[in-house]
Amino acid sequence: MNYKLLLGVVYLCSIAILTEAQDYKQLMNDMNVNFYDVCKEAEKYFETHDKGKGSGWKAYQRWRAWNEDRYYPSGDRKTIDPFFLKKAYHDFLSNNPQPESLYPTGWKDLGPYDANTITTHYSPGIGRVECFYVNPANPQQMYLGSRSGGFWRTGDGGGTWQNTSDFLIASGVNTMDASPTDADSVLINIRNATNGASHGIFLSGDAGNTWTLTNFNPSNLGWGGLGDNDQIYKIAYHPTIAGLVFIGTSKGLYRSTDNLQTWTQLISNTDITDIEFHPASANIIYLYDNYYWGSNQSLILRSTDFGLTFSPSATIAGNNDAEGFIAVTPACPNCVYFASDNGVWRSDDAGQNFTFLVNPPSSCDGFAVSDTDSLHMHYGYLDTYFSNDGGYTFSQVTDWANGNPDTTYIHADLRTAECINGVFYAGTDGYLCKSPNNGLSWYRMNDGTGIREFYAVGVSQSNWQVHMAGSQDNGTSILSDSGWIEWNGGDGMEAIVQPLNDQWMIGSWQFGTRQRTQDGGQSRNGINSPDGGNGDWQAPLMFDPNLQMKVYHCMDSLYVSDEFGDGWYTVGTPSFTGNIKVAAVAENNSDRIILVRYSDIELSQDGGQTYTSIANGLPGHSITDVAFDPKDDNTILVTYSRYQNDNEKIYISHDLGQTWTNITYNLGNMPLRTVVVDHTDASNIYVGAEIGVYYKPMNGTTWTLYNPNLANTTVRDLEIQYGANTLKAATWGRGLWEYTLVGRNDFPAILTTNITNPPTSTLPKDGMDQDVTAVISYANNLTSVYVKWSIDNPTFDSTIVMQNTMDSTWQTIQPIPNYPGGTKMYFKVYAVGNNGDTTETYKFMYTVRALEYCTASGNMAYSTSITAVDFGGINKTSAKLQPYTDYTTTDSANVVVTNNYNLNVNLNTDGNYAIYAKAWIDWNRDFDFDDPGEEYDMGFAQNTTNGPTSLSPVTVTVPANAVVGETRMRVACFYNAPPTACMNGVDGEVEDYAIIVNPLGLSVQNKISSPVQIYPNPTTGKFAVDLGKLYQSIRVEITDVSGKLIYTTQKENTRFMNLKLKEAAGVYLLKLQVDNEIGTYKVIKE
Repeated sequence: MNYKLLLGVVYLCSIAILTEAQDYKQLMNDMNVNFYDVCKEAEKYFETHDKGKGSGWKAYQRWRAWNEDRYYPSGDRKTIDPFFLKKAYHDFLSNNPQPESLYPTGWKDLGPYDANTITTHYSPGIGRVECFYVNPANPQQMYLGSRSGGFWRTGDGGGTWQNTSDFLIASGVNTMDASPTDADSVLINIRNATNGASHGIFLSGDAGNTWTLTNFNPSNLGWGGLGDNDQIYKIAYHPTIAGLVFIGTSKGLYRSTDNLQTWTQLISNTDITDIEFHPASANIIYLYDNYYWGSNQSLILRSTDFGLTFSPSATIAGNNDAEGFIAVTPACPNCVYFASDNGVWRSDDAGQNFTFLVNPPSSCDGFAVSDTDSLHMHYGYLDTYFSNDGGYTFSQVTDWANGNPDTTYIHADLRTAECINGVFYAGTDGYLCKSPNNGLSWYRMNDGTGIREFYAVGVSQSNWQVHMAGSQDNGTSILSDSGWIEWNGGDGMEAIVQPLNDQWMIGSWQFGTRQRTQDGGQSRNGINSPDGGNGDWQAPLMFDPNLQMKVYHCMDSLYVSDEFGDGWYTVGTPSFTGNIKVAAVAENNSDRIILVRYSDIELSQDGGQTYTSIANGLPGHSITDVAFDPKDDNTILVTYSRYQNDNEKIYISHDLGQTWTNITYNLGNMPLRTVVVDHTDASNIYVGAEIGVYYKPMNGTTWTLYNPNLANTTVRDLEIQYGANTLKAATWGRGLWEYTLVGRNDFPAILTTNITNPPTSTLPKDGMDQDVTAVISYANNLTSVYVKWSIDNPTFDSTIVMQNTMDSTWQTIQPIPNYPGGTKMYFKVYAVGNNGDTTETYKFMYTVRALEYCTASGNMAYSTSITAVDFGGINKTSAKLQPYTDYTTTDSANVVVTNNYNLNVNLNTDGNYAIYAKAWIDWNRDFDFDDPGEEYDMGFAQNTTNGPTSLSPVTVTVPANAVVGETRMRVACFYNAPPTACMNGVDGEVEDYAIIVNPLGLSVQNKISSPVQIYPNPTTGKFAVDLGKLYQSIRVEITDVSGKLIYTTQKENTRFMNLKLKEAAGVYLLKLQVDNEIGTYKVIKE
């Protein structure tokens, strides 16, 4: 018999049985189970379970997105060293002594440190709070632990906070406790932010100011073998016995009587996740064992001998092995409470037996009972619930989606809860909060903690202070010179900022649903991104460096919008199957595009239409990032984050992927997440790693750690701001940071660059002068500042000198010349210092727009439409016959500057849907609707076939400076969101009307009793007047709208007159005085 084969079959069958039986959440942390087996179990689970908010679906997707690159393609995790990252970092430090920094202040922390300025966000927060400690004797003293942002402390009740763990080996703090006799003596667990592997317990004797690794660490414990993932869940000091501390771990329970100098392992092969103490009897201790393979999940463990031995309680009937939380209270010393997803139970005999109370309408990830009155309890997860009758009933007290946070808002996803001195505290995915009145109101306490978990950042090239960044659980935020604003909720992902218009940005939700702002984050609109919501977790998003209104949107195919999110179309599909995970477009030749999925990497040289694999010569690992050299489109770099000692973390090609070279060099095995190349003479390569930032010159062979003052955390994204010579780093858990490019700390910094009319869907227009203005910071004297520009191609072969106008502001001595509509304009700003230190901005471009209004339309797929418009003489009712209708030749309104008019709009909502409407009037007649005061929000209508919008009538005041003559009004409606003036192909309708603006004191009057007709009107010159009857005496005057007399005549005994306008096209006034009657009429010359 082949015993080896038999044993192999038995082993495989056993693994299959265990995998099928085990919950996918437990499998995530079991490194002996293949990564892809975990994914199969999770997918199988969600085939029959809801994927909505709070279901765990997003948590699984996050876990997969974060970890897959490490274990691809085999999925094998049992050979992984849990301290792989620590060793890789220490190996680099030991082999590469770091020189003293040239920049003593190092990286600058940009935050955010609060989430208090909110525009269109619906669930703002700072970051994930895992644990906290409040000193019962002095509630002003608090400590906070973040999943990935480390340890924070405050001595003034949350007024100010300080991080003191930035330079420890890992950034996760999930449990802590302080000595009951000295709150300055605190223990914390330091662990990997992503997989929870513990690096040991650290001790501070000075309230967290400094830290020392205790003897309770993996080396002394014998933890850390291949495939291990040893975790510490709970640190708990005995409340009355000095030095007695219990540690709950994935290896069981440990007990120390000398503050972790030594310890004893009392229980093994268990997951001790909760520890509580009898409030009155020092000898009684309670534990919860959440070990999946064990039999203790529906009971608690009790000790009556100070934690030396433990015995099980009676079964907690109905819990059905759901993870539980223990709570005790001095208000009822013998009471023990147990809570899980399946309900709340109480024991009245010190944890021996439990009685079911109620199952609140929520999952449970945190639970607390008042320490002053056992009637009050806090419970929940997505939203939280409160009981004021001892746990028999619970009512909702917080709302996770409160877009304007008030005292009912603590953010979604409760992580930890506690009651201290009658005050309830809660840690969530956004805040540390407290309620002093039993849940009636909540107050957020951790403003000042920088714990945001960013996925990606987009930077403005025209304004060094403008950024848009996406984060886990706390959405998408915008940083500008006025600080952070919270713009969108959920999980924020990729973001871009239009290079020459820092008000235009596109952000993302997970799976590639895009949102846009065109006013710096004050508003937000969907842009109908194709297949949005079906892409990769962090679906790539890019703008074209050479056509900067052009945007690339990556799903399983490459989609393009030529108008920054309007009018999407498909370009092409790579040969690999599945969603695109990584992408890049070359800086100088936009036809060169690279798309990546795992180890598949393909190059297009025709703008994304067709693709060729360039994977030959690369290792078969999952690629985490790809970048072109901005100075050489033939040069490509790719990075890897594989958790293996393979020295295969970054490769380069100088021939468009025909051949590849491993340039990992002295980086060793440090996993890499992101790569960029700067535009300096050295073409420095920067990589963001799972710990730190590193760089080397393009032609160098040695990497240097570029980390001064940067927290030891994962860098998820790097971006370069050319003009300011700065490198931006989006980190996982410590927010956004910036630092100077290598060797450029004292170069001129071009902080902002603007033109007269920043690019929009309608600007700049033909005939508009474009002056270039720049703000430049420099410690010495600038010797020259100038603009290099060109048309149609970025050759930059013409020069315009700039002059210093005031302070640090420089402006071109003449505008960039005007060119016809359709011309592509390119320019850069250069600033030269007195040492020849020259800074250049990013390559800016804009397309000159024809002097015409932007196109706009709905679609005919639905009946959503405008049914009536009533404004200043326009009284139009219509049915939807086409997506756009131009009524400017048939329907017009006469208005007078400074006067008020009512605007009413009716809609057909095509069923019980919310349909929004807006109107725009081009008061300055510049052929766009972008100027302040030109937009009118009409509100919405719902479930009507011809009903007024919610804000009708809107009072429209004609601006005093409105250009006299004919202009245009646009009215649009849109399904489920406010429309924009230049939207196309959406569920809605667009109509245009003529508006005739009259100067004050000059208006159309009709006091002639007979019906006067003028035809044709509009006219090309000749027109006829029918007075309606014969008059004896007729005086005729024609003036322009300013009142200037153009023509006058007198006639007698007539009814008909033939007149002619020789003047330029425009609006004119025909004044008729017939016998004793006077009338004034509009005549439009085309």
